[in-house]
Amino acid sequence: MSVTHRQLREKLFERRGFICDMDGVLYHGNQLLPGASEFVDWLKREGKEYLFLTNSSERSPRELQQKLRRLGIEVPPERFYTSALATAAFLAVQSPGGSVYVVGESGQPSSLRVSPNRYEP
Repeated sequence: MSVTHRQLREKLFERRGFICDMDGVLYHGNQLLPGASEFVDWLKREGKEYLFLTNSSERSPRELQQKLRRLGIEVPPERFYTSALATAAFLAVQSPGGSVYVVGESGQPSSLRVSPNRYEP
């Protein structure tokens, strides 16, 4: 069965929330992709729930917020979920109060500092 543009649009409008990747969806490198700003504006205007995911651990949510701001999109840092945050959440469940030794990008230590586990730089 073929889906028409109109049917696809209706399905999109019915959704209450969206989880979006960032690189290749909102931007490519340091270039905002066409329609990205309008999409984020639509999410806000329609009161949709949204979260931007990235499998990159090199930036914290605040750094991702700053990147999007430089590209012309304003999004609060709590709308970003990184692989470093996912790791911190996983470690907090698997080994509450445990300690970790981090070898990685700057986003990992900043994310692990907010977890209940002890962080050793």
